[in-house]
Amino acid sequence: GGSWLTPQLVSAGLDTQLVLLSLDGFERCSPSKLLPPPLPSSCSVAPQARLLAAHGVGEVRLWQLPLAHAGPPAGERGGAPPPPPEPQQLLLLKPSGLSRHLFCASASSDGRWLLASDASPRLYRIGLESHGAGAGAAPEVTRVPLPEGAAAAVCAAFSADSRLLLLGTTLGTLQALPLDAATDAPPSIHTLRPPLDDTAGADTGDAVADGTLAAVLRLSLSSDLQWAAAADARRRVSIYSLDALAFHGAMPRLSSPPAALAFVPGTPLLAVATVDKRLLIFDADALRLIPAACAAGSEPLQPVRGHTEAVLRIVFNQAAPLSLLLCAQTWSLRVDLNADAHPSLRRIGAAAAVAA
Repeated sequence: GGSWLTPQLVSAGLDTQLVLLSLDGFERCSPSKLLPPPLPSSCSVAPQARLLAAHGVGEVRLWQLPLAHAGPPAGERGGAPPPPPEPQQLLLLKPSGLSRHLFCASASSDGRWLLASDASPRLYRIGLESHGAGAGAAPEVTRVPLPEGAAAAVCAAFSADSRLLLLGTTLGTLQALPLDAATDAPPSIHTLRPPLDDTAGADTGDAVADGTLAAVLRLSLSSDLQWAAAADARRRVSIYSLDALAFHGAMPRLSSPPAALAFVPGTPLLAVATVDKRLLIFDADALRLIPAACAAGSEPLQPVRGHTEAVLRIVFNQAAPLSLLLCAQTWSLRVDLNADAHPSLRRIGAAAAVAA
């Protein structure tokens, strides 16, 4: 038999199990159960290094996902595929200190950086070379000092080239930290602030009109590293220019909280899914809403209008950037932004997609 690269689906299910499924023979294969994640949205995937970071209240685990598995040649498939190699746990990281309730953890795409944050953020450099030095060898982990002004992060995101770290802080600011793997010096920090909104909540019924900033809950970076979007606890989605390292503008105030957001690959277009099942497309450069097929945003998406679960993540097909997948706990919805076809709904059982 031959071998081939096997796409993997990482899924956090309603049965509290974190599982790994091979997409080759998806309907027939049995999931590999890794561990029960105690927190929602507690997983981060480093696609280039095929690493999975999963955090609990006081610990972060780093897993190596399998690269390939042997199976029958392409012309002889038909039976159940052999089980793929089991993922290998590389690290169990327990940050020291009194404040051990982790808000978030995120791994960079190349797997060389790991961010974990409780009352203060912690950045680690992961030495994958030491892991490859011998079977069973754990990678070397070095804590990288951060500037004193680094704030507690509710969410974090690395750029696709792993050279920039963004922190969405409890203070309502966005902090940008350029990363250089060749130096042990602390990274510089740039704090980006949206303008104070004295009327915050006035048009949504939220009793928060005190002129302060709300914590940033969700982040997204454009693939060309020009734009970042940050959704806060007051339903505001702010747009930042990463070229200028400055606030650029904001979406119109949303009537329903944003549940997920992601940039369309290769464009400044931001897809925003709200809790009430609306999908909006916003041009971050021109600062205007874009009407799109099946995503006008004025009404909930019809196929999922009656579902109670909110969207957890927006995933794009890199081969077809204008085709997106909305992932919830028990369903996924494929939406083509460039066609008049109806959105395609698929039941995915008791699983919430994390990344593919």
